[in-house]
Amino acid sequence: MEIKQVRDLTVISIDENRYMGISCDSCGAIGNKEFDVVKASPHIVAHQTAKVVLAELLSMGFEPIILSDGLAVEMNDTGKELIEGFTKALSMLKTCNVHMTGSTEENMKTVQTSMGVTCIGICRKEKLKYKKTKSTDICVLLGLPLVGNEVVNNPDKIMDISDFENLYLSDFIHEILPIGSRGISSELNDLCSYNNINFKYNSDISVDIAKSAGPSCCCLVTINGDNMKKIDNLIRKPIEVLGSFY
Repeated sequence: MEIKQVRDLTVISIDENRYMGISCDSCGAIGNKEFDVVKASPHIVAHQTAKVVLAELLSMGFEPIILSDGLAVEMNDTGKELIEGFTKALSMLKTCNVHMTGSTEENMKTVQTSMGVTCIGICRKEKLKYKKTKSTDICVLLGLPLVGNEVVNNPDKIMDISDFENLYLSDFIHEILPIGSRGISSELNDLCSYNNINFKYNSDISVDIAKSAGPSCCCLVTINGDNMKKIDNLIRKPIEVLGSFY
């Protein structure tokens, strides 16, 4: 059995036709507990954290099948609210049926929200969206790099689960890169490296390419420039062409 790290996923070859993908994310000090640094409802916290692991799988061509949440909070009432948030997040998926499992902390009193989330998916090997960018492609930013309270206050400017599923279902997109704490430039540099190509930014880009994008608030897609109109019709979030590959 071959196991390798591909971007943010652990990818396992389970037979001659399929890969299993495993994604994970953590979230701490965001919620409505006494010592949470960023105040937000558990529903929002769970939704955004689930989005990260789902986005990582969908972006590589994997169909999510299992979501596991390790909640370092009590079941009553924070745990129940988080689980409700996860359930609502999964209900946004139209083509994937994801089973959920998890655990809560019942032995110790907790004063800060904390969790770890893992998602598992399956992908046919020929559908893997990796090393597919061409030197003639352009790179498009969808959503905005936001973090902390910016995420809570700007839901109309960030990518959501349904957006990532729409991208997953679109065969004209070569690669999809969710952006998190490393920022746009780091992810784009990695993409250029493993595709053995170069990139030139447009001179008038409006975003901070080094800023954290929090819980996958934005993503990069690589496409043929002729398909730009399809992106405009597919995603109702801020869209900006960052530049082109060569």
